[in-house]
Amino acid sequence: MKLKIEEKNIPPIGTAELTMETHEKEEKSKFNYNKIHISLIILLVCEVLFLLTFSEPMSFIWGGEPLFDIYNDDLMGRSARIVMIYHSIATPFVAATTFWCFEFFEIREKYVPSLKVTLVTGSFISGICGLLFAYTRIRFLHEFFYFGLFLVFLGGVIFIIAAWPVPNKFPDPKEATDGALFYGLDLENYSMVLLAFCVLVSIVYGALAAMEVFTNSIWVLNRPNQDAFFAEEVVKVLIHDHPEEFIVSHLHIQLSLTGAMITMMGYKISKIKGTIYHIMLFLCPIGIITISYGAWVLNHYLIWVGAGILILCTIALSINGLMEISKEHLGENYTATSLGNKIKGMFADPARFALYWIYLYAQIVVTICGISVGLRTRHIFRTHEYVDVEYDFNVGHWHVLAVLLAVLVILIAIKHFQPETTRSSSIAAWLLSIGGTWAFTFANAYMMRKPTTDKMPTMILTFVGVWIMILGFIFAIYVILHAHRHDLKLLKEK
Repeated sequence: MKLKIEEKNIPPIGTAELTMETHEKEEKSKFNYNKIHISLIILLVCEVLFLLTFSEPMSFIWGGEPLFDIYNDDLMGRSARIVMIYHSIATPFVAATTFWCFEFFEIREKYVPSLKVTLVTGSFISGICGLLFAYTRIRFLHEFFYFGLFLVFLGGVIFIIAAWPVPNKFPDPKEATDGALFYGLDLENYSMVLLAFCVLVSIVYGALAAMEVFTNSIWVLNRPNQDAFFAEEVVKVLIHDHPEEFIVSHLHIQLSLTGAMITMMGYKISKIKGTIYHIMLFLCPIGIITISYGAWVLNHYLIWVGAGILILCTIALSINGLMEISKEHLGENYTATSLGNKIKGMFADPARFALYWIYLYAQIVVTICGISVGLRTRHIFRTHEYVDVEYDFNVGHWHVLAVLLAVLVILIAIKHFQPETTRSSSIAAWLLSIGGTWAFTFANAYMMRKPTTDKMPTMILTFVGVWIMILGFIFAIYVILHAHRHDLKLLKEK
């Protein structure tokens, strides 16, 4: 099969009037990533629909039994299936996020075709084959799944080479954001390369653990149960072997680093610059290294320090972004207007407001809540009374973060494909913002409850927010596909 990796040398149409930073980069670049964005969005939507059809969480709709009773597995088999599902969705999502980074950060264009082949092909192979293997257990699908993961890993290596900064040479210092340079070194690309390196190291952690668990070929531990298990199932054990340590580490850091990647995009979208941005770009790599190393050695104190640094950077970008919305809306009257009108002006662009609000609120419902539980783990959450509560938190915390990251990316996509504020884009943004705020709030109330508290009210309220978010995602995908179709029509007319 022959893959077409080159696309026409035509600047994007739908993004020509984009108010964010992407239009400047697109004017300079001969590559248009819109088709890739759309293809990966469609892949992820199909995977989620497949998951909703076959998975247990939705079975309550049709009486508590799976729609198609094809599981027929024990506890270990169920764990293996869920692990496969996670990776089948997470891998394309990380690849999609990487291509969004290309809209905001400079990379050497000669590597773009290789990045397309490795990341896009790897995403489709690992995503499709991984999901099918999770339910069918047909062995060759698992081998193709591994091959897809290898392609994506190779794409990560190529990305590091493509984005590697050279002082005073690449990226072009004349086009650097104010505050991004340090003696000619572009700190934006430096942070992205460092982040990508940490992601690859964490991937190796997970790969080594998987090889030992299933083939006994790394440390030759001859583990008694050579089968799948969840990190949340072994985290209570005080003494771990290497596979358990590596899997717990892998779980801790991968979503966190993906969040850091999306936060880096937020820097560019919010147009933050100057001295504050310079300080942020010094702090960001320190936070990335600290939180990564803390996860690699399973030291929660280091993780908290790294997370605290990244919290400060994210708060700064959120506040700056909200102020930018108000400034653009009020124009020359911004300085003289009242505080109330300035705050009101922040709501002028619902998609961008929702984006910055979720960035800001995430620090409460994910980072601060995670640190809070971590500080009380030994003397509260590891006691017998809190066994179920801690397990629910360990499972739910990462689900909240994953959904939150998906909300951020889809909001970025809305503004990219539909830069003008329309009724549909506004409805999508408000549904995602309100639904996300509602769901994340009550999810944390559910996860951090007291053992004697009835958990059903908070669970029901959480699902109310989830369904509002689902409506938001449906509207968002409609907006994106409609805008992309409109762009293609304009292209044909020209």
